[in-house]
Amino acid sequence: MSIPADQREKEKPTQPLAPIPSNFREYMISFGPGIVMVLSWLGAGDLVDMSVSGAHYGYNLMWGMVLALVLRYILVNVISKYALTNVHQETIIQGYNRLSKYLPLFFGISSLLLAHFYAAYLIKGAGEALLHLTNVGNTFFWSIIVVVASLILVVKGIYNTVEITIKGVLILMVISLVGSALWVGPDIPAIAKGTVAFSVPENVGGVDTLVFVFSLIGAVAGSMSNLIYPYLFKEKGWQGPKYLKLQRYDLLFGVVMIIIIDLAVWTLGAEVLYPKGLTVESVSDMAKMLTLTLGMFGGILFYLGVLGACFKTVIVYALGFGTLFVDAVHTTFPERAKKYEREYTKDPIYKLTLLVTVVSPLIWALPSMPGFVYLTIIVNAFQIILLPAVAIGLMVLTNRKDLLGEYANKWWENVLLLVLIGLTLWSTWHLIVSLF
Repeated sequence: MSIPADQREKEKPTQPLAPIPSNFREYMISFGPGIVMVLSWLGAGDLVDMSVSGAHYGYNLMWGMVLALVLRYILVNVISKYALTNVHQETIIQGYNRLSKYLPLFFGISSLLLAHFYAAYLIKGAGEALLHLTNVGNTFFWSIIVVVASLILVVKGIYNTVEITIKGVLILMVISLVGSALWVGPDIPAIAKGTVAFSVPENVGGVDTLVFVFSLIGAVAGSMSNLIYPYLFKEKGWQGPKYLKLQRYDLLFGVVMIIIIDLAVWTLGAEVLYPKGLTVESVSDMAKMLTLTLGMFGGILFYLGVLGACFKTVIVYALGFGTLFVDAVHTTFPERAKKYEREYTKDPIYKLTLLVTVVSPLIWALPSMPGFVYLTIIVNAFQIILLPAVAIGLMVLTNRKDLLGEYANKWWENVLLLVLIGLTLWSTWHLIVSLF
């Protein structure tokens, strides 16, 4: 069944449409939302889980990273397909409203809670990085500075003025990580074995191995953060089925970058820390990966990179999850959406979300709270619990020909989604059993 063009165009997009690339150079220039998502995905979660994986388990858990990347690519592509091809040009949150009136609100509240705990370890990570860089004060003092700076940048809308600097630091860190990983030399046979063996080693470092595997999958595969991607390419001017090919290449480029970076961090942990029997319990333990290969400059660069990764992700998540939450509220309560003309930033609750996503997470930076590494692992593990609901809802929506027409799921897409749903249900069950 094909949806007529006039029906698809009945709601004109407010964002000017971007040109469709026709050659390799134009595609590379057009890439953007995927790179932004990579910069938000490449936060503290990846740095912690990859370095811990290599340092504690060598290459034995490599299969977890592969599984997580496959899950993420499938899930985000399906989310993007719905956003680009549904006849109502609605967001995925609005689509969930077709399954249950209060499902968008459930996802919105869940996103806000997750954003709180994401910010908890991100703010603490940035604070610890600043402490190591300055040797002045304590983690809580620097975490307060991070929160104040984040609020100023978000409220005043001047984040773009420092974004280039943050990206520059991240690029330097990535070059250092990849260069150092090539310098120490990855063990290719061990990587291949760890990818297909599906082994679960004994516990190391005080965290149950299965819980850590789920944290690894949660950090890379993500959950509610995947729903932010369509908001990014909508701002880029990608609206309609003709942007499907560009979106898939854009996302693929981002995933390839994630693979390179994550593999570099993992290799350093496995080749530098693992042979020496060193475990990762803090940011300083992670910094040893570059200190032992590049000297003091490597350690400084790593702390700057952690600061940049944590700081910019606090801001990206505050903006992204705030928008997602207000979208969920407007979808559940249409009269409120009409009042504010469905412009998310006009709604007062948009700024109130900053209390949850930026200010209140500061309590986790108090000295009595769990450490940065442990907090990161636990939060990433728990976000897996939402993945089954997200995936099942997507499967139902993307099989409806009245919404997607010729772009409704093919049989092989349904098979992939069923595998995804099965894996997420399995992961959720084992996570609950492991913890309780």
